Amino acid sequence: MQSAATLKNSRPLTTYIWFLVTQVYAFLGAWAAFAGTTAVRGFALATAGLMMLVPLLINLQWGLMAMVVFEPLRGFLRRLQYLIVPYSENEPIHLLTPIVTIVAFLFVFKRFSLGLLFDGPLTKAVTVLGAICVLQVLNPLQGGIAVGLSGALFYLVPMAWFYFARAVDDSFFPRVLRTVAVMGGLCSLWGLSQIVFGYTDFERYWIENTDAYSSIAVYNVTRALATFSSAEEWGRYVLLGALVSFGLAAMKSLGQRRFGWLAAGLFLCFMLALSGQRTSIFGLVVGVVVLVATGARSVGGMVSRASLLIIPFVLIIALAGGMTEDDIYSQDSGNGIGTMLSHTKKGTVDPTGEGSLEARFTTWTAVWTETIPSNPFGAGLGSKSAMARRSGADGDGTPIDNHFFYLAISAGAPAMLLLVGILFAAGKRCVANWLSTEAGSDAEVYNRIALALLSSFILNNFFGTSFAIYSVAPIGWLLIGWIARPKAER
Repeated sequence: MQSAATLKNSRPLTTYIWFLVTQVYAFLGAWAAFAGTTAVRGFALATAGLMMLVPLLINLQWGLMAMVVFEPLRGFLRRLQYLIVPYSENEPIHLLTPIVTIVAFLFVFKRFSLGLLFDGPLTKAVTVLGAICVLQVLNPLQGGIAVGLSGALFYLVPMAWFYFARAVDDSFFPRVLRTVAVMGGLCSLWGLSQIVFGYTDFERYWIENTDAYSSIAVYNVTRALATFSSAEEWGRYVLLGALVSFGLAAMKSLGQRRFGWLAAGLFLCFMLALSGQRTSIFGLVVGVVVLVATGARSVGGMVSRASLLIIPFVLIIALAGGMTEDDIYSQDSGNGIGTMLSHTKKGTVDPTGEGSLEARFTTWTAVWTETIPSNPFGAGLGSKSAMARRSGADGDGTPIDNHFFYLAISAGAPAMLLLVGILFAAGKRCVANWLSTEAGSDAEVYNRIALALLSSFILNNFFGTSFAIYSVAPIGWLLIGWIARPKAER
């Protein structure tokens, strides 16, 4: 039998292992500092990966939350590294969260086995869609498996978050929503700084070298990105944060804190206007209408609530004076806030007068009548390159900005129709979840937020590519997974 002193001085084997790991890590850090800029970048990327992977090894939810926090900062961290390394179109930083996501999925699959993939009709539909995407990685029409894997980063990896919703407790999804709202506000402060004071040197260096971001210029000012990879991503993310904030402002259990969430929602609305993303603004309007309307349980009450929002919005659009491009160009080039607000107002008040909208309809007609019929079973996930998706253009430089059409071209028309069915089934299930909760309860509010978010996702996938955006797509699939959870798990 061991003495008390022996027991006191004993240490678990894991303690020594962690000590050894930290010593090796410190040595590698010192070596990288002396080895040069490339080694420093590798060490920094490895550190970022470990900051997500180590929490995942301890607790699944910690690892998922680490990815939720990292994603809005991905674009900023990529540009920050240009302080020490030259520009490169292909950056390994884009592989960090996919690697951690795959590891997390393997953990979840080991826990639930095949039941994870076939538990319920909606889950089966998502699994079939995922299987189609896996097969499309091997499609020879796209040029090779490496090209297909690049497309999988946008289509297939975010879908894993649907299954993560089954493996977390009932407080995780609300915690993710609050994190999105907070991160949206914090990251937007950097965007506000970009508009007021301009870009930093390392960000200007990225702008001068990249050819994947064609919409960086807005008239006589440079569009802000905040900490994101594109202005579209900033707008979509802030849209989610604003809807969550307004939803939490309606939660009675929060007491006086509701006013703080209301202020956060208004601030995020202002940031959304500065992002210049008109599609996100319409997504916000749709989401807010759904959020407010579902505060009533009767059809008449819902119509009345929705009318109180829609009618003033329509009147503002009808009475607001239209702006010409000459009016916006005439503004001082140093007035970034004024220019971006004018740009947003022009597209919101007169959306049909936008040349980009007319070009979209023309392209969609060609895609629907020519491209899809010519190859209804898809040309591979990589047939639309990452660069094309970020710039909103296909291989010929024509804007598409429609995730459903991108999916049809890449994975085939059946995959597109299946995604439409998944979103319809998720909406139907979300309505049932909302009606099954007690009016005024926290559960009801979270279901109203889910309905509002789902509505905006549907709109912004039709007029954009929300399900292929780094920080937004995982939230969308996690949302659908949370909606699909059995009532006992909710």
